[in-house]
Amino acid sequence: MLLKNEITFPVEYVIRIFKGSYPRLNLDKKSFKGKKICDVGCGDGRNFVVLKQCGFGLYGVEINEQIVKRIDEHLRKIGVRADVRVGTNEQIPFQSSFFDYLLSWNACYYLGENLEFKSHVKEFARVLKPEGYLVLSIPKKTCFIYQGSEMRKKGYQVIRKDPFNVRNGEILRMFKSEKEIEQEFSKYFKDFIFGSIEDDCFGLNYHWHMVICKKK
Repeated sequence: MLLKNEITFPVEYVIRIFKGSYPRLNLDKKSFKGKKICDVGCGDGRNFVVLKQCGFGLYGVEINEQIVKRIDEHLRKIGVRADVRVGTNEQIPFQSSFFDYLLSWNACYYLGENLEFKSHVKEFARVLKPEGYLVLSIPKKTCFIYQGSEMRKKGYQVIRKDPFNVRNGEILRMFKSEKEIEQEFSKYFKDFIFGSIEDDCFGLNYHWHMVICKKK
């Protein structure tokens, strides 16, 4: 929860993806202005500042009205306007083919009672325009999140030993490889580009896949 007047910072790798240039990734930054982007699972709204600087029209989704209200209050204080609505990975409350970009940072792999990740992929594709970009982060199987977790069914893990005590009991879709991620998304998406985060942060393995792809 945000404290009054607390400063929040955009995710480092979100900044890198949208602001940086790399051998395998160099998005056309001149094309961002006026394009619509949705941050699905936008948390406290911290990524909106850098996305606004890029020129995007800002939209977001979070899981309940209380969180959405808190995000709205925070954004007003810092002078950022975004249309943030209540929704989930499998129910994004916007019309089909609405967005040019969809960002899901540390969010797409959370499952509710419906243990069917394919519904998330289908919904992401529904709200994106053809040739629209999907930008994801997905924890590797070696990530600290999965330490001590239990298998619910193949590919789905119940979190039991989250050091931050915020994910315990959550069911997450765990991918073993980039190839498995591409197979899961390839019905609706193409032109996959992968990046990798391998960070031992003082005893916590921050190991993540970064994925950028385009809707078919």
